[in-house]
Amino acid sequence: MSGKITGIATIRVDGQEYPSERGATLNPGGVNRNVKMAGKRPYYNEEPVAPTLQCSVLHTEELDLIEVGKIRNATVLFECDNGQDYLLSGAFVTEAPQLNTSEGTFGLNMAARTCERI
Repeated sequence: MSGKITGIATIRVDGQEYPSERGATLNPGGVNRNVKMAGKRPYYNEEPVAPTLQCSVLHTEELDLIEVGKIRNATVLFECDNGQDYLLSGAFVTEAPQLNTSEGTFGLNMAARTCERI
């Protein structure tokens, strides 16, 4: 049995497509479990983790770097080329985008309130 794996993601922020390079990452969030040992018996506690998205975006004439840095409470669609799509709600930029003029790109780092597969 073979199946298609994700190779490219299309990212849309409030309906506007952001031309991202290969290598975008999506962490759907959830919990991290921290293991503690008592003798030979493992225990854990849970720490909530926010959904996050990281990608490198091509800096085109349509994208205003300053406006991108102001994004908050956005709806973000992360479309994988294998047919799986994820919707991030209440998304916001976590750090100011930095323009790399030698590559013509900037990093987009976001977190969100929720992430769900649609």
